[in-house]
Amino acid sequence: MKKILKMILKVLGKFLLIGLIGFVATFTLYITNGENKLIYYVIRPFLNKHYDSQVRDRKI
Repeated sequence: MKKILKMILKVLGKFLLIGLIGFVATFTLYITNGENKLIYYVIRPFLNKHYDSQVRDRKI
């Protein structure tokens, strides 16, 4: 019985540690506005390059 309880506590401790690390990571992204910076500096230039290189059929 003690082995099972010890194993359950070990697994629960790992889940709590993973949850804490996940919370700290997402909280840091929220506070530093990291998701918008990622979009502005990484994703947007990639999309601009992609769409600018496409051949257009007609001009607006």
